[in-house]
Amino acid sequence: MTTPTLLKQYVEQRDQGYWIEGTRISLDSVVYGFLRGESPESIAQNFPLLSLDQVYGGIAFYLSN
Repeated sequence: MTTPTLLKQYVEQRDQGYWIEGTRISLDSVVYGFLRGESPESIAQNFPLLSLDQVYGGIAFYLSN
């Protein structure tokens, strides 16, 4: 049995902006889709380098901050 990850970072701050961790995709790109009413699944399709997990993580970061 594997131990679940208790804390995972989805967003990192660099170059005076926020980015999905380990990618060149800005958090703004994900948030703009979310604010336009796109589903997380649709956003993930628009950014094939992102997993659905990363999209949800980015949205959760935005909503909590």
